[in-house]
Amino acid sequence: MALRDRFRKFRVVADVGCATGLFGEYLKSIGFDGLYIGIDLSEERLKAAKHKAHASWILIQADAEHLPLRRNSVDLVACITVIHLLDIRNATKEFVRVSRDAIVVTLLKKRLDLEYEILKNLNRFPGLSVKRVTMPKVKDEIFIAYKTIPEVIQPHNQ
Repeated sequence: MALRDRFRKFRVVADVGCATGLFGEYLKSIGFDGLYIGIDLSEERLKAAKHKAHASWILIQADAEHLPLRRNSVDLVACITVIHLLDIRNATKEFVRVSRDAIVVTLLKKRLDLEYEILKNLNRFPGLSVKRVTMPKVKDEIFIAYKTIPEVIQPHNQ
């Protein structure tokens, strides 16, 4: 199943580091009609996102390493070109905690030095299937993690 098709099937998506909501707009353009939760630390960027917001958008000012969401409360956690600004270990732990199905992390090509760190931190969770994907016309590296068991809680080597 193509990534685009899978995105359409999700009912709740959290966009961590949403900035002005570009990923929310992309989801809408491919037919996503679920709940989009945009999370960003910057009040200024959230204000810009609010001008684009659809009725199904919720925008929250919060830290990516302490997400104000319940465990397994969203189908997809997306972190698009923001991971290099975060504490990767703490952020990935939060992504796994709140996601019930999948996590997508993209990394700027100029920050490929962090690839090992991202893979190491996602792979420390038993029950998570992680792969790196390269797509034509996408300039960033994409890491996709799917939960293969319903409850992924504790990472290896905390």
